[in-house]
This record gives sequence, structure tokens and C-alpha cells, in this order.
Amino acid sequence: MAVWTHGPKTFSVASAIPLYTRVKLSSSSGTQVEAAGDNEVGIGVVCGIEQGKGTSASGDVVTVHLHNLGGTVKVIASEAFAAGATLFGAADGEVTDTDGGSDTQIYTALEAATADGDIVEALIA
Repeated sequence: MAVWTHGPKTFSVASAIPLYTRVKLSSSSGTQVEAAGDNEVGIGVVCGIEQGKGTSASGDVVTVHLHNLGGTVKVIASEAFAAGATLFGAADGEVTDTDGGSDTQIYTALEAATADGDIVEALIA
């Protein structure tokens, strides 16, 4: 029987993923996620990790805010950018305002990032 999810969805992870990382489905499983790479849109952003941890461990369960839900999410910046910037996928599940050639806007920054690793709120495009 098919399951319909109207809200965040849980997945397990094969390796460590920090909170607010953009993720994609693992190529080996439809039930595990991994960090989305440079120019990859992915399926959503990790918005919760079991037991309130900041980074998951292998086998942990994470909650993902799926992109098709819309709204806003917290994301990890790979560089400084201004509020209002168009954001694209960067390596390791982070975001950048530099289009790496995908021409696929994923988010609009609602706050400025001042450095790599900053966590900012973004509107899903």
C-alpha cells in the first residue's frame, strides 16, 4: 500500500549529515538520504535529527522538509551572500549564490550570510 506524506518525512542516513543540510535520495535506496552535491537540487533539507543532535550518525533517522512543501527552511551557506540572493546548490549540501551552471534556483535568501557555515533562513523557490 502506498503512503502519502503531507508534511516532513523521515529517512535514515548512511553517513553523518549535519542539521540544515540539503539532501537527495541515496542511489542505493529510496529510504535513505545523503548530502546533495554541487548543482544538485535534492529533495529537501534536514530539519530534525533524532534525539536533538546537531549531526546525525550512520543509521540515524532524520526529518526532511521536502521541497514540494514550500515555505522556508534553514540552510547552510558555503560563502557570504546578501539577503535576497538567488541560491543554488553547493557541495556537501550547502548553498551558494554562485550558479555553477545548473541554472536551477532552489531558494531565495531571507537573510544575509557572512561566511561559510552560516545558517540562514531561505524561501523555497
